[in-house]
Amino acid sequence: MKIAILSDIHEGINRKRTETDIMAILKRWIWKNKPEAFMISGDMANHPQKALQLLKALQDECAQTNIYFVHGNHDVYADNSADAYKMLLQFPGNLGNGPVMLNDDWVLIGDGGWYDYSHGLARYTEDDFAKGTYGTFTWTDKTQADWKTTDNEITSHAVQRLEKWLHTYKDKHIIMTTHFVPFSHFVQYKNDPSWDFFNAMMGSTRFGGLAVQYGVKKYIFGHIHTRYHEMYKGIEMIGNPLGYYPHEWLYDSPEKEIQTTIKTIII
Repeated sequence: MKIAILSDIHEGINRKRTETDIMAILKRWIWKNKPEAFMISGDMANHPQKALQLLKALQDECAQTNIYFVHGNHDVYADNSADAYKMLLQFPGNLGNGPVMLNDDWVLIGDGGWYDYSHGLARYTEDDFAKGTYGTFTWTDKTQADWKTTDNEITSHAVQRLEKWLHTYKDKHIIMTTHFVPFSHFVQYKNDPSWDFFNAMMGSTRFGGLAVQYGVKKYIFGHIHTRYHEMYKGIEMIGNPLGYYPHEWLYDSPEKEIQTTIKTIII
């Protein structure tokens, strides 16, 4: 089985900046390469209704491929992010609805997740991170996403869901996916407080802990706009974001960037 992987498509931003139909390019790649599954690990769009619309259209027009998805932070930008999360569950391929058996041996388990500051620097307090402001800059989630509870509580709910599913399928080969980063190994620390402060919003070490505990074979994540594919703690780790045009792309051509960025694995 061929599984294609991409995250952080940021359709609206990249469509406007490139003046190109990003989804049309993605569809052409799927039609040409015909993967059995396509895993999108978050940040399709800047609003749940738009993300849902794009996902449904992609699945309808690429019926030969099963599209799977977990939410990113941008996908739940809304006055009530809990309601946004529920709205995104209307997409059948959203892994928040539960695990998917890919074949007799392999299962896909995921949830977008959130962050609990466990990648953050020790010299700052939980209150500091909860405010999300360093200097004059405030982390965008703090003004655009409102879960009506704490970041730690949202992360704990995701951990509970994932652990239940992981325990149920512990005897299978597991591919786990979150939008948020599971290990600090993949978080970039630059010894620059204006950058390093916001690493607290990159994810949770609890996701990585679950992956190790349950012997996950492959882990797909996004959020941090750096591409990774390596073995870490015995797990094949894949971070494969498209990221923002132009400064995070290798090519000026959207067609070439998307075609060369999508990663495929075989199980």
